[in-house]
Formats: sequence, structure tokens, C-alpha cells
Amino acid sequence: MKAALILATQLFEDHPALSDPDIDILFFVEAESALTRRPFHAHKLVLILSGLRHAAARAEEAGHRVAHLRVGEEWSFAAGVRRLIRDHGIDGLAWMSATDRGVDERLRRLCEDEGVATRIYPDALFLTSADDLDGWFEGHPRAKMEDFYRWQRLRTGVLMEGDKPAGGAWNFDADNRHPLPPGGVPVPALPEARHDEITREVMALVADRFADHPGDAADFWLPVTAPAAREWLASFVAERLELFGRYEDAMAADEPFLFHAIVSPFLNVGLLRAEEVVRAAVAHRDAVPIASLEGFVRQVIGWREYMRGSYRADPALIDANHFELTRPLEDWWYTGDGIPDDLPIPVRVVLERVHRWGYAHHIERLMVLGNWFLLQGYHPRAVFDWYSALFVDAYEWVMVPNVQGMSQYADGGGVATKPYVSGGAYLQKMGRWWGSDREARDSVFTSAYWAFLERHESRLAGNPRLNMPLAQMRRRRGD
Repeated sequence: MKAALILATQLFEDHPALSDPDIDILFFVEAESALTRRPFHAHKLVLILSGLRHAAARAEEAGHRVAHLRVGEEWSFAAGVRRLIRDHGIDGLAWMSATDRGVDERLRRLCEDEGVATRIYPDALFLTSADDLDGWFEGHPRAKMEDFYRWQRLRTGVLMEGDKPAGGAWNFDADNRHPLPPGGVPVPALPEARHDEITREVMALVADRFADHPGDAADFWLPVTAPAAREWLASFVAERLELFGRYEDAMAADEPFLFHAIVSPFLNVGLLRAEEVVRAAVAHRDAVPIASLEGFVRQVIGWREYMRGSYRADPALIDANHFELTRPLEDWWYTGDGIPDDLPIPVRVVLERVHRWGYAHHIERLMVLGNWFLLQGYHPRAVFDWYSALFVDAYEWVMVPNVQGMSQYADGGGVATKPYVSGGAYLQKMGRWWGSDREARDSVFTSAYWAFLERHESRLAGNPRLNMPLAQMRRRRGD
């Protein structure tokens, strides 16, 4: 008897197991040990559990035989799979290749122990096959994201006119760095999630069984099925894509979402495919500015796939610590209780919204939270653990290069070309967090920035992108 294991991050409506004539039964496993490996945000737990339960119910409705182990007993993921194999007399197990490192090998070993044959479907979370991705990174060991992105554009033909980029440029960053105007701009509301009985049941389960985790399950705000995720995507394309580019780096203390798509939670669990996200955006090519369209497409076919490639190319990246930082994270980062009164305004506001939503948009993750973590000398692995626990779209394959590489510069420049640090002036320009520019310049953020440059001057001196701030730092100290 042959089974296919459906992983919680691979909830595709067209999962290959659903059309595989060799598969007799589908396995779904909810393992409490995996859900408590970190203090995952309640909204992430709801998304994963409700998504998995909807996928199982959909498969049953389509006539598939399903075996589903639910939260309730103290089994590990491996023990749950082993139990299903034995209970159903399985002699062959198939699954889709997992993006996070080590999962496939653990399943292979388990099947070998049980005398079960294995078959692996290709990972479908991305546009680029693993072999093509690995080949590009092997051939371009020092290349940066822009090189990869151009290869992706040429390879896929997305936003191309022959061999030339649409609009005459590969990117339009200069048009996409605007703060909100002083009077603000109207921001369309996100679609309202309509929770069905399955999701409401999961919300109650998470609130009860995982009560010590960050976040409130009762405030869950995301869709959990592919049709609902497509409606969410359509709403973004119709209502927010037009201004996404112009304000993609903007921040606002009273507006957590602005014009962002917030489709990564769905992309990263298979409720949306990368190709359908790109297709939906490009279909509006004549209705939105090329800067907005290109800026969004770059996130999907460039940045996201580059993160996966960087993760695959450097297994040691997870333990990188270029600046030899040692500070552990205090408990309040996880609990939200006892946040210090002197925590800078931007960090306090973004931290509070992360605890509420399990989300902050990319510039807040990088230039508010990541910036502060690095300036304060927190250990990069501790920072990685925190992001992995608190964000609804966080998984190892994306958090390792995004945190260790881009945010914390723990690899010394393998992923990013410079540390993403700044003082209060940049944050004030993009978000007006303080009452005046002078307050921003005099803030603890600014003093921490200059102290960081001085503390790590020897490690930063060879970076040409830091020549100007290092020269300013030396003048400040009277060199």
C-alpha cells in the first residue's frame, strides 16, 4: 500500500499526490513537538493547523482516503509518521521535497528503518528548480541579488521586451523610496477574513493549548485556503499595487500594512504559487506604474528565490557571527511584558504590532528591528530564533539568509553588500517617528549607530559603501 505525506508548508490545491495513481492514502500529521519547538506566534499556529485541516477535508471531499493525526497526543512528527506507516501497512511513502534542510533526510532514514520505499516530488514553492538554482550559485559564488534577479528576468521572460527590460531599466529603486506625504494618503483596508467552523475550532484550540505563545488567536486575520488567498491577492493588485512601489520603504506609526501585498504567508505554505502571484500582477501592467509593478515582481522572482539559493549554497550561514556578538534576547521580546521605557519609539511600535499581527513589513523588519538588534549587539542566532518564532511567514530557508545575511550581516557580506544600520535620521525621513528631526538626530538610535561604527571600525573599514559614514564617525571623534 502506498501513501503520500502532505507537509503543512505544501498545501497546494494541485499537490502531485492528489493526481498520482499510485497513491492509496494521504497522511496529514499535526505534531505538537514541532509546534512548540519555539514559542511560535498564535497566528502562525492557526494558519498552519487550519490550512492543514482544510487541505485534509478538501482531499476527503474529492474522494481520497485520508489519515489525519491531530494535536492531542504527545507524539513527535517522526513518531506520528511512523505510527501511520505501521497502522496502514505502508510499503511506499511519497512526499514533496521540503525546502528546509534536513527534513528529506530524516524522512528517508525513517522509511529505511521501517523498510518502506520512498519517492520524492520536486519542491513546488518556487519558480526555479533546485538544480537550476544550485547551478547558478555554484557558477556565481560572489554574485549579489541584482545579478541573480537579472538572470531570473531573462530566464522567465517576466517584464521583458525581447532581451531588454520593460520600461528601459532593470529596477526603479529611485522611484520607490518615498516617505508618505505630510498629510498622508488613503490606505485601502485589507480584506476581512471570513473564518469558517474549521478555523474557529483551531483558533479555540490554539488559545487553549498554546496559551503561553505570543499573540492572541482570537485576532487571527488571514485566509487559510487557496481560493481565499487568491481573493486576497486580487484585492492587493486592484487596490494597493499602484502605490506599492512608491511607498514600499515608507513607515507609519499608525498604519502597519500600508500598500504591502502580505502574500508571503500564503506563498510559503503553498496556498499561492509564485507563478500565479506574478501572473496576477503582470496582468495589470497597463494599469499601474512600471516602478510599482517591477518592485513587486522583484520581491517574488528575485529576492524570495535568491534567499532560497543563498540558504542552499551556504549550510554554515545559520551559525555565522561576523561581529562576534554575544548579547542574549531578553524575555520581553517574546512576551511583550516589561518592555523597557527607554526602548526607542520605532522599535516599541513595531514590536507591539508584531505581537498583535505576527507581521511587520520588510523595511520595518530590516531598518527598525534588525537595525536595533545589530546596533545593540544581540547574538545573530538569537535574533534568527526570534524572527522565526514571531512572524507568520517565517521558515528556516528564508530566515537564515534574511536574518543572518541581510539583517545582521553575520556572514560579513556574503548576502548583502553592507550592514543595514542607520541612525534616527533615516527612520525619521521614512516614518516621522519623532516629533522633530532634531529629536531623531539626538535619539538613542543615532548614538547607538555611531557607537556601532566605532566599535566595529576595523571590520567595516574595507567596505567601500561605508567610506562616508566611517569618515563622518572619525570627524565626530576628532581624528
